[in-house]
Amino acid sequence: MAITSAHGSGRELSAEALRLFGACAIRDIEQVERITTAHPTAQTELLDWGLITLEDQPGGVPGVRDPKQAVQQRTAELFAEAEARVALLRQLPDIASQLSQHYEAVQLRVAGCASVYLDSGEAANARLQDVVGGAQREILAAQPGGPRDQALLDKAMPRDSAALDRGVVLRTVYRDTVRDHAPTAGYVQAMTNRGPGRSAQYRTLPGKFERMIIVDREAAVVPDYIVAESPPHAAWLITDPAAVAVLARAFEQTWMRAEPWVGDLRTRGDARDTVGSAASAMVGVRTTRRQREIMRNLCTPASHSTIARRFGVSDRKFADEVAALKALWGVSTMNELIYQWALSVDNKADDSAPTGPVGAEYEQTA
Repeated sequence: MAITSAHGSGRELSAEALRLFGACAIRDIEQVERITTAHPTAQTELLDWGLITLEDQPGGVPGVRDPKQAVQQRTAELFAEAEARVALLRQLPDIASQLSQHYEAVQLRVAGCASVYLDSGEAANARLQDVVGGAQREILAAQPGGPRDQALLDKAMPRDSAALDRGVVLRTVYRDTVRDHAPTAGYVQAMTNRGPGRSAQYRTLPGKFERMIIVDREAAVVPDYIVAESPPHAAWLITDPAAVAVLARAFEQTWMRAEPWVGDLRTRGDARDTVGSAASAMVGVRTTRRQREIMRNLCTPASHSTIARRFGVSDRKFADEVAALKALWGVSTMNELIYQWALSVDNKADDSAPTGPVGAEYEQTA
């Protein structure tokens, strides 16, 4: 009868190995030699099981060990191996998810280079500069982030002017709040009144709409909605003709709903889009941009530790920030905090405009 080994190799203890163990036990050297010669693996099986030893054995007959101890040792090894396998089984769903994420991203790159994931603001900016800089016919930009800062506008002016000089049609839809922003208005006035040559076209639309940049109807840059917990300003470069055509159609629909703008400022009393990107202009807003982003994350199923990692802080530091938010609204529980946030004007603040150099060029193409 063969006995299944508890060793990690999973090998059985063969009948020949059992006979060899018996011959060793009675120290029958002739039988030991006969079995070993006919079945050389039998001795290896006994050694793997720890049933015999070859050290300091007179007469060349292996010494035998107590089989109860050997089986106990193998049993312990089996349990340890089983526990390791169970732990691996528990990790497999998470491992599969991570592997699938990387695999799918690569497939999107490989399949005709239809889509490329740009995993940071810097990567998105660099690729966008290449795509926009090579525009030959048309640049379509939907920018729902609100007013542009002056440094960004100063950087955009020569680039956009060069595109217009090449004969490129340049159309941009801004959030309606830009009509109250003098720097953006001045930029638009300059770009729509260039004298001889082609001028840019601008329109504004109240409320939110999708951000996108489409170049020559051959490539588009859009925000990332696929990769879990992707960094700020991560994006996708799409070159699939069907997908770009759908995005261009969506842009045209947004363009048709928007109102033409040549950079004229309006008085505050004429403002219609009360959810401006500059939260400080909203009456009653008392949170910072970071605090609002924390609140939006707290409204998701993510754990506090996960959210803390997103913000690059320790769990203790994040807990302090949450405590400060509770104190701001005078509440003591998380449910009360989320309820007050949902009712507040802070919840309506549009923070999609850029705050710094990271992703700035992706935010402002035209």
